[in-house]
Amino acid sequence: MPFEYLREIAQTPLPLTVDEEANIDKLRVLRAADLVSVMLPSATAEAQRFARVLAITPKGRQMLAQELERAP
Repeated sequence: MPFEYLREIAQTPLPLTVDEEANIDKLRVLRAADLVSVMLPSATAEAQRFARVLAITPKGRQMLAQELERAP
């Protein structure tokens, strides 16, 4: 699930390079929701398929904080 991946990203030093296609797809969803700032590969890129996570947006940090408040 993309939100679980956001939690993983939050525990990792940024910037982060991602080359697994499944995780790149999750980043597309997270970016569409305005939760991360990320450079994604173009749709026509075949040789180098990687993404670079630059930051978690304020909205993404807010969602992570809300989840921590709900945790038991």
